Amino acid sequence: MKKIIFSDQKDFSFSSAERLFNFRTAIIVGACRSGKTSLGTLIGSCEFVDNIEEPWTAKIITLISGLKIIPEGLGKEILLNFITEVCNETTLFRTQSFRPTDMSSIWSQKSNKEIIERLTKYESRKDVQDYINKNNPLYLLNLTEVQSFLDLLLKTMKGTKLINVIRNGHEVAHDCMHKGWFSNNQLEKPIKALPYKKYNYNGVLFHIPWWVSSDEEELFIKYNEYERCLYYWCQTLEPSLKKIEDLNREGKCKNITYLQLISDTRSIFSEICDYLDIVPTFKSNEIIEKLSSRERNKIYQEKVDFNLKERVNHLNEYYEL
Repeated sequence: MKKIIFSDQKDFSFSSAERLFNFRTAIIVGACRSGKTSLGTLIGSCEFVDNIEEPWTAKIITLISGLKIIPEGLGKEILLNFITEVCNETTLFRTQSFRPTDMSSIWSQKSNKEIIERLTKYESRKDVQDYINKNNPLYLLNLTEVQSFLDLLLKTMKGTKLINVIRNGHEVAHDCMHKGWFSNNQLEKPIKALPYKKYNYNGVLFHIPWWVSSDEEELFIKYNEYERCLYYWCQTLEPSLKKIEDLNREGKCKNITYLQLISDTRSIFSEICDYLDIVPTFKSNEIIEKLSSRERNKIYQEKVDFNLKERVNHLNEYYEL
């Protein structure tokens, strides 16, 4: 039996994506529990817009490339290939949630007529290209916790536009705490498929999230659960402040606060439609009604480490939260 003699690893590349990346994209970024899913569902209700809700592979490739776990060039090639593939699958309705109870369910974003038409009319990659050429669609990627690597995303997805969603740090922290994401149990036995650092503290092996600074593992462990959630929020927002500010000036990013989204939904949505050059549908109105009737959670401020509290206050004031 003949054995394949593989070429040197440096000879290989993912060379198809640049040719296939011929469609419009936008990215929603922000911390967990900031309102990204709600906003993504609203935007996804627009004509010829597909909302791709938290594609794990796109997030992981961005993280492992940004963290230098793999070479950046290779990471960009893989990321662009994944995006072209997931947009192809999305057009063919192979990736969306059809569960009516899911917040991002396709039934809440698209009409029954469009769903049936795309399920029956579009079958192949050629059909996808015909759809792109005819309708100039926008593919919206909803990505969490990638703000530290915006340069990588923007270099990879040329021409993409960003929407940065921000919510009051104490509201985010309470939601995260109730989820138990940064409890001792989760840090000792994590279930989220993300990069971790193994760190032994007082004989206990902790799996420290990648966004904890390399000299702050012990500090993070010593925080109570609520403080860990606030620290997460700060670590997610702070690294991108200058970059987001520059992109806003260049017209390549738009900041949306959760409070704006639920208190001035129609006006904010109109601005987003102008920014992304998209058109609402009757489904958009249904989602607007639900969002605009949502009440803001009461903000509980528990006792917090002084330095951490200063960081949170600064960010809340910076974004007028």
